[in-house]
Amino acid sequence: MLKIEAKTKSTMFITHKIFFPYAAMVALFFTACGAGISSTTVTLPDEPSAAMQTIADGVIAGNYSILWHAMPISYQTDINAIARLAGSKVDSEIYDKSFGLVGRFAEVANKQKSFILNTSLGGEQPAEQIAEIEAAWSSIIGFVQTIVTSSISSSAGLRAFDGQVFSEQTLPALFKYLNDLAEISNKENPFGSLEFGSLKTVESTDTTAVLEITFTKGGVQTKGLTKIENRWVPTEIAINWSKGMAAAKKQLEAISYEEIAKNKTQLMGMITMLDGILTQLNTAETQEQFDQALQGAMIPIGLLMMQIMGEGIGVPTKPVAQ
Repeated sequence: MLKIEAKTKSTMFITHKIFFPYAAMVALFFTACGAGISSTTVTLPDEPSAAMQTIADGVIAGNYSILWHAMPISYQTDINAIARLAGSKVDSEIYDKSFGLVGRFAEVANKQKSFILNTSLGGEQPAEQIAEIEAAWSSIIGFVQTIVTSSISSSAGLRAFDGQVFSEQTLPALFKYLNDLAEISNKENPFGSLEFGSLKTVESTDTTAVLEITFTKGGVQTKGLTKIENRWVPTEIAINWSKGMAAAKKQLEAISYEEIAKNKTQLMGMITMLDGILTQLNTAETQEQFDQALQGAMIPIGLLMMQIMGEGIGVPTKPVAQ
């Protein structure tokens, strides 16, 4: 909280540099083949370049659930299996209370917005930076609240994860908030890279295709696709998918129940401590009371961070062999 503008800019940097390009890549290349294949709002054409254009148009229009519906069925199965395996490995109490804590943080932050924006701790912030944070506030809070009310916010929900439901009920809201943050931060809309001047299939067999993409802002690229279960998938993803899923599964399976149990008392104590800090911040009625509560929380939070970094709480003690 002390360096609010730094955190906000970090959030926007992550949004622009990591999440958006990845999402754009998936939207651009997870194309489907075959008449009748459809998402909740879009039917994809048979021809690869036409299918890709349809998906790009859908994403730009906000139909993000198409990202799930355009995947090969085996990929959907893999994603569901990995999420459910993760759900089987977490400690239900720690997981559920942690998400509850994040949700409460969002509620307290929203209630005490003016105190947070006007705190003098950490130094005075320029007026333009405060204005930028305030403009982004509802999108940041909305993003967090969407996560903590989604199916992955409980251990039971994670164990029963359904990628289609998540893509239709949660993904659109997440992308909307991230898109809003990109606009507020004056970043170029990363989905602008999905606006094509032309798309053309230059090579095609029963199992492969090469597309030539001409962008409206200039430049031409060729992309290779591989057909997986009547879906066109970018060749580099098709090559690495099984290896990536196997590595993720191995990493999850290496999580030690004994290690989690050994640290559970300590972890629950940390959650309780953070909950108490939120209570103090929530009950502050003046800027002075809020700043005092925030300043008093700095030492325990600092000790907590040092402890987490020093002991690697909750992390398997042995690295997974590659």
